[in-house]
Amino acid sequence: MKKDDQLNRRFITYMANLIYYNSINYDKKRRMKNSRFPLTLDNDENLESTLLISYDSESVPLSLKDHITNYSLYQAYESLPEQQKKILSLAYAQGLNDKEISEIVGGSQQNISKHRLKALAKLRLLITEGKGKGEDSCQR
Repeated sequence: MKKDDQLNRRFITYMANLIYYNSINYDKKRRMKNSRFPLTLDNDENLESTLLISYDSESVPLSLKDHITNYSLYQAYESLPEQQKKILSLAYAQGLNDKEISEIVGGSQQNISKHRLKALAKLRLLITEGKGKGEDSCQR
């Protein structure tokens, strides 16, 4: 038994060291790649103005419901209040963060975050309830 325990310890130590040094090497390679090939936007001091100029809202469908393919998710989305629909559309269809959404919709960033999380929780609840009802009706 002692020989097996010693062998297991050596193997575990070997694997731990292997993971540790490989993660260090990975970070070094990633940093080297980022220093050799910096993104153009990383060097721009006036990043916000560049993003505002390059953002084209017409290229992305405005509503999240245009992207939904699951019927139960679509029904749950349609049951949300208009403000929550708008916040979810801006966040996920157009990729805006809470601060940008608060500037568009009006209100604080914290309020937008609360509405977004509340809408996601409601969607999750409605979908899980729908699956539960669907399973009950299939069993009968």
